[in-house]
Amino acid sequence: MSTPTAILLAGAMLALALFFGLRGLNPGIAVPPAAPPEPPALASAPPSPPPVDLAVARQHAANALAYHRGALRQSCYLPAVAGEASPPTISFTFNFTFDPEGAQIARGVVETRGEARQAITQCVLAQLPALRIPRPGQVVTADLPLSFP
Repeated sequence: MSTPTAILLAGAMLALALFFGLRGLNPGIAVPPAAPPEPPALASAPPSPPPVDLAVARQHAANALAYHRGALRQSCYLPAVAGEASPPTISFTFNFTFDPEGAQIARGVVETRGEARQAITQCVLAQLPALRIPRPGQVVTADLPLSFP
């Protein structure tokens, strides 16, 4: 930027600063207060459907878990017990939490004492996708058993 242009720009900025700065100091000039903003119009939201019966929502969760049982058995349980004369029973209890839209938001697992096999548990947890149930309209928790063979 050339020197004359810089001087003009600096002068203009100084003039604006003085104008706006001194405007508020002059008691003879009354500045009307700003009008309060209009409150936003309340949009009427569509009524939400009534919450689903918790027993029905839990049954949907049980069905969603049962849907994956066969694949989990094939990919996790059978390779781990291959070659054993009498494959053991492996039992888990899953605790699922679903949001009001039916998406899984949390999952926990409890292994049955004496039946646990870390490799199978890790495989099941890695292979089981997040479950989804029909929209329950409220938070739903479900404790669901899963066992092999």
